[in-house]
Amino acid sequence: MWDYRLIKAHYILEDWYRDGVPLWWDESERVTFDAKARVSKSRAAIERAQEADSKKKNKTHGRYFIAEPRVMDGGEMPTRDEWLDEQNQKKGLAPRPPRERQILQGRNTP
Repeated sequence: MWDYRLIKAHYILEDWYRDGVPLWWDESERVTFDAKARVSKSRAAIERAQEADSKKKNKTHGRYFIAEPRVMDGGEMPTRDEWLDEQNQKKGLAPRPPRERQILQGRNTP
């Protein structure tokens, strides 16, 4: 029984993320992303072997890009509830009623 619940919870949580980024950050109008270069030693080893095989010399080994979020107005990252309210507002729906105060992701939220 617990295994089924854990799998179901995993798939529910997976629907809220895109490429490891919370959906409410990815689709928020307040958040933009900057591409940052990272170097992977494991990818570098594979690429060096491929390069030696193909004789190409002009490559940066192990370099790949990730998306790093930042808020455009300098404030805090939006919460999932804020994003859901924005989506309802775009659709012309009434705002959701406020939830009970709780601690979420290390900070107090209303």
